[in-house]
Amino acid sequence: MSNYYLTTPIYYVNDHPHIGHIYTTLVADTIARYRRLVGDRVYFLTGTDEHGQKIERAAAERKIEPIALADEVVARYHSLWAQLGVSHDDFIRTTEPRHGRGVEALVRRIAASDDFYVSRHEGLYCTGSAAPAAALSRCSRARSPCSTAPRAG
Repeated sequence: MSNYYLTTPIYYVNDHPHIGHIYTTLVADTIARYRRLVGDRVYFLTGTDEHGQKIERAAAERKIEPIALADEVVARYHSLWAQLGVSHDDFIRTTEPRHGRGVEALVRRIAASDDFYVSRHEGLYCTGSAAPAAALSRCSRARSPCSTAPRAG
């Protein structure tokens, strides 16, 4: 018997769940069920990413706070996963204190092992696809013109 850790992407809460969320979660659920059948100790995690410009903009369009939008969308995920019988062990939200503690612990481990490096980068960032973008490009991932902002670090 071995340990098997499985996670879905953490889904943005800027809109309701869609077929892509269902597909990736059901694929992960199928794998988790199979691994349990063969005797593995499985930990299956899913959840939501509740930070970012897309969420802020979606909430502003509805004239509500981002956390209110997140709460509404997360409730839909919980309902949908229950209807589909998804066998996840945990659902984490990036706004939960336990998520913050986990991130802080990971950052401390990385710093302690001296694995951080500092480098300068700059370029355009497409909010729609959450990816680097070329100037005035049409984003294939967001299927729309890039809404770009300068990034420097």
